[in-house]
Amino acid sequence: MSIVCGTDFSLNARQASEVAAALAARMGWPLALVHVVEEYRVDALLDPARATRAESLARRLAHEAQGLTARYGAQVEPLTVSGVAYEKLAELARDRRAPFVIVASLSAPEQRWAVGSVAERVAQCSPVPVLVIREAERLLAWLRGERALRVMVGVDGGATSRAALDFATSLRGFGPVDLLLTQIVWPMSEYSRYGLAPPIPIDRLRPELEELLVRDLTAWAGEVAGAGSLRVSVRPGLGRVDTHLDSAAREADVDLLLVGTGQRSAAARLWQASVSRGVLHAATANVACVPRSVDRQPSEPIPEFRRVLAATDIAEPSRRAIAAAYGMARSGGVVHLTYVRPPCSRWDADAARARLSELVPPEARERGVRTELEVVEDEVASLGICRAATRLDAEAICLGTHGRNGISRLVLGSVAQDVLARAAQVVMLVPAEARASS
Repeated sequence: MSIVCGTDFSLNARQASEVAAALAARMGWPLALVHVVEEYRVDALLDPARATRAESLARRLAHEAQGLTARYGAQVEPLTVSGVAYEKLAELARDRRAPFVIVASLSAPEQRWAVGSVAERVAQCSPVPVLVIREAERLLAWLRGERALRVMVGVDGGATSRAALDFATSLRGFGPVDLLLTQIVWPMSEYSRYGLAPPIPIDRLRPELEELLVRDLTAWAGEVAGAGSLRVSVRPGLGRVDTHLDSAAREADVDLLLVGTGQRSAAARLWQASVSRGVLHAATANVACVPRSVDRQPSEPIPEFRRVLAATDIAEPSRRAIAAAYGMARSGGVVHLTYVRPPCSRWDADAARARLSELVPPEARERGVRTELEVVEDEVASLGICRAATRLDAEAICLGTHGRNGISRLVLGSVAQDVLARAAQVVMLVPAEARASS
């Protein structure tokens, strides 16, 4: 295992190699300092001075490696290889089981928008995280033990975000890291997802929505090991997510901005804006792009349902589904007995709650399961159920089904079917009546 660092001998590349050597020394890993000679062009192959130039580059690389060893005590191996720079760096990272690749950014802001920069292409194809250095001193001060490293992780709750958070957590093995998890959200979508009533401002988050988003982001992050603080931040944003992340990183004055990358194909990136690519172009801080590891397949934990939403139509309640919901909830948990009231319902909220209270099984208290009565208003029952489950942080939804099939389901629709299609939670469907075994 060795760190891989690419260099073209520029001033920015020297910053990158300094960080790479300091990391290698701190981690006790060797460093492969790589210069790629791009000799695939015809003019390069026909150049009569090609051999002399290659020897000169090799000597220069060896001299730089010796200097890094002298300054940091790292084991530095100079490697001069021929080929396409980003392909060779990614290949070496794979062959040497590198923990990450370190490269420099382009110096001028306008150059960052040049299509196909080495940093961008390495980030797109590398099997390991790619650290792009723009300002080395803060990282070096952290490695010297002089300060904590301030890291922002841009997250969206997906698998690539989890990989980014895992990488950020791994950095705490080499010094304290203050983490700021930042999520950019579209307010209109989030108000709808949680089922919050108007008004819906698009330039800010109402306190109750921000509280829900922070709650869910904190739960998603879980326990983060290692020394350093952990904060979460949710910000409204219209348009490009990468632009908002860059603004947030500048405001927080972070040392490193971390994002996950799905490493989509070139065709996909033409149609869908890549957040990681945009961050590489726009950010002024050091950037790390972390791919979702194909080897990382975490086991799915056995769930313990602390909060179960039991949805019922009080005009035609499914007592079997309600009983099943209480059976799912563990002792000390809660069942949110929920009725979605259409705007024109003959049941007002107080009458609906009174009816719900009659449906609570007598054994619920003996099982140590609390009941909370929820009456929500929504024109679409399935949407109301899913929104309430998200707002209440339920881990499962339990509801009855009338077992309609064929033409009747196509004509009448199915609340259960819609909930299955929309819900992010575990959904249990309970037939209204027990069926005899055949």
